[in-house]
Amino acid sequence: MPMATPPKPSINAVVFDFGGVLITSITNQLSKIAQRHAADVPTMLAIMLGPHDSGDHPWHRAERGEIAVAEIQVALQPWAAEHNISLHGDEIDALMTPGQYTVIQPMLDKVGELKRRGFKTGLLTNTFAEFRPTMEQDLRFEDFTAVVESFAVGARKPEPAIYQATADLLGVSHPEILYLDDFPQNIEMAQSFGWSTIHVTDPLAAIPQIDLFLN
Repeated sequence: MPMATPPKPSINAVVFDFGGVLITSITNQLSKIAQRHAADVPTMLAIMLGPHDSGDHPWHRAERGEIAVAEIQVALQPWAAEHNISLHGDEIDALMTPGQYTVIQPMLDKVGELKRRGFKTGLLTNTFAEFRPTMEQDLRFEDFTAVVESFAVGARKPEPAIYQATADLLGVSHPEILYLDDFPQNIEMAQSFGWSTIHVTDPLAAIPQIDLFLN
């Protein structure tokens, strides 16, 4: 007689990425910078934010808290040279200038709603210590059960350690987590831990998808 398949654990925690989910994607700023250099967005993305996999790119190092944001610009020179791009020296400032993105209020409202409904909510983001004050202005941190920032953990998505830290801080098992992110490599690592995922390409369209996992 075949053994019964154990039921899949229900979702008890919903975790949100910041850029591309709670705010508009950083790609909008990258597009403007790419135009200045007569380059395409993928090239400028590779220069400024590094490859999909984590490594020693200066942006990755800053997100892990290993170097300050102020050190990124100069450290980008070898990466730009590989693509025959001469940086102007203000690209990081242009990328991080306030007002270059829009907060997606309906998604923020969804976070608060889920918390009121009894779900644990998490913010899982690759970010810098220097950016924390801006995030505190944009978000209601009290709506999150756990806030997991790469610089504080010393690991960045898609490195496994930050996913384990998220489950630990939320106090749930990995299969109890639903995660929203706009980068495929981050989604793939979450899935390897057994998380349910929503790959966000349109934040507003992703909102009703959340309840499909919860009902």
